Amino acid sequence: MKRAFLTFQAVLFAFLAFGQDVEFSVSAPSVVAVGEKFRFTYNLNARPQEFNPPSFGNFYVLAGPSISQSSSVEIVNGKVTQNYSYVYTYIFEATTEGKYTIEPAKVTVNRKEYQSDSFTIEVVKGNAAQPKSTSQQGGTQQSATSTETGVDEYFVAIELDRQTVYRGQPVLATIKIYTRQSIAGFEEVKFPAFSGFWNQEVETPDNIQFQRKNINGRIYNEGVLRKYLLFPQQTGDIKIDPFETVVLLQQRAGRSQSIFDDFFGMYQTVRKRLVSKPVTIKVKDLPANAPASFNGAVGKFSFETSIDKNDIKTNEAATVKVRIAGSGNIRLIESPKIEFPSGFETFDPKVTENINTTTQGASGSKVIEFVAIPRTPGKYEIDKFEFTYFDPNKETYVTLKSKPISINVESDGSQPVGMQAMGFGKEDVKFIGKDIRFIKTEVPMFRVGWHSFYGSLWQWLSYAIVLAIFAGLFVLITNQRQYMNNITLVRTRRANKVARKRLESAHRYMNLNESEHFYDELLKCMWGYIADKLSIPIAELSSDSARETLIESGVSVDDSTEFLRIISECEYARFAPKSELAQMGTLYSSAHTLISKFEDIIKK
Repeated sequence: MKRAFLTFQAVLFAFLAFGQDVEFSVSAPSVVAVGEKFRFTYNLNARPQEFNPPSFGNFYVLAGPSISQSSSVEIVNGKVTQNYSYVYTYIFEATTEGKYTIEPAKVTVNRKEYQSDSFTIEVVKGNAAQPKSTSQQGGTQQSATSTETGVDEYFVAIELDRQTVYRGQPVLATIKIYTRQSIAGFEEVKFPAFSGFWNQEVETPDNIQFQRKNINGRIYNEGVLRKYLLFPQQTGDIKIDPFETVVLLQQRAGRSQSIFDDFFGMYQTVRKRLVSKPVTIKVKDLPANAPASFNGAVGKFSFETSIDKNDIKTNEAATVKVRIAGSGNIRLIESPKIEFPSGFETFDPKVTENINTTTQGASGSKVIEFVAIPRTPGKYEIDKFEFTYFDPNKETYVTLKSKPISINVESDGSQPVGMQAMGFGKEDVKFIGKDIRFIKTEVPMFRVGWHSFYGSLWQWLSYAIVLAIFAGLFVLITNQRQYMNNITLVRTRRANKVARKRLESAHRYMNLNESEHFYDELLKCMWGYIADKLSIPIAELSSDSARETLIESGVSVDDSTEFLRIISECEYARFAPKSELAQMGTLYSSAHTLISKFEDIIKK
């Protein structure tokens, strides 16, 4: 029984190893200095039958390969998993400057050959002081000394993936720190306001992952602090304010006298303020020959339309869906306009977004649902409409057209008979013949009063009152239709109502002490109010344009400055540590007072 059990176990492990995906990877620093010793490691997650390393002719092999292995068995809910780990480690020394590529290594697992990726290592001129390992990387800490005067041991920078873009085209801005010393922490972090841009933060790891990089022949540890996608909202040369922070460095107090001082010596915290150099982005305006259907979309998109049902009855809702998908400034795209046939009652569209922000840009989809209810039966057709976007790679406008949508509306039986009958058939004539009654000569008692009213002044006055009522209703309905067709007027008159709702939402978040949601909602309230009240398209909305339009509308310079201050504090507070309730209350009160003041000044 024991032998049978061992045989079964061996077969089971072999089966598990055979079914496992084999991963064979290589890891090493990408930049080293001449004379520096470093590790070069291969990692394998299966048991190999053979390992064949490549030639390391450009590096001196001090030791290796040293092999470490481990295995484990996991049984979860009856599922057995066998895990292997084989690590081959070499100790290299760089001997000559240059950039060298190490060819892939090969292993044989279950009679099948696998190979790692090739790996490129850049060897730079040796320096007297090499970058010390960071706390995130681990390793031995070294003293923070600089042997080359005039050369920074650490600095911060804002790096852009492109310097020249079109208005609305995204730019990836990466805030990085470069250091040759160990950093213990950060204080007084101040991120740029990115004035003139609509910005969206790209998710980055909470812990800074440092990698080696060659900067002007010196090796630094490069770490990413934060990434942003910037969508320029104005043209010209836009300057991005510097990034500022205070770094905390651990340095030894006094000179080391013996080897024991490395373990028991006194250390002190040194604070160093770092400020990045300002960077400028050149933003070009979009070509002037934009089609009428262009609403600010910049990127590359697809366009689809559909309706949930083509055959419906009166007073039954139909939903027309417009799906815009692709990459670009998809969050800023306005809803297209659809002209429904007369006799349809329409409502404000519902917008659903599914957008993912990465270093490649903002991509995803936006679905706009238009709900309409037909009130009269018939056959209708929604004319095709257009969606236009600007492709910055092709430097041209691209127009996509929808297909016409046919809708067959049948009566649900709620309409009066007289509204449906347009003439008489044979059956109607027969019924009329049977419906004839003899004229009665006697006058009923209840008709006596009618004879006194018929032909009198009151009869003509009633006619005049009815006509006046119909005329008033006609004028009222005509004005209402003109009002609803004037999108700018609708937005202007609804600006205060929408802003009040967003203020109420911000107040709820403030009571719940959810600062991030509070500042986000308050920011939407302020920008949305100005865009609606002053009729500024979202694609053209910026701090400068809002300030100029406010002053032109009669708002004082102080109130305009107060508006920009609230916007700036909201944008900064979204990325700052959690705010106190008193700070949010003060900002909420300022925004509430300012909107009330704008309502009294701006009359449109």
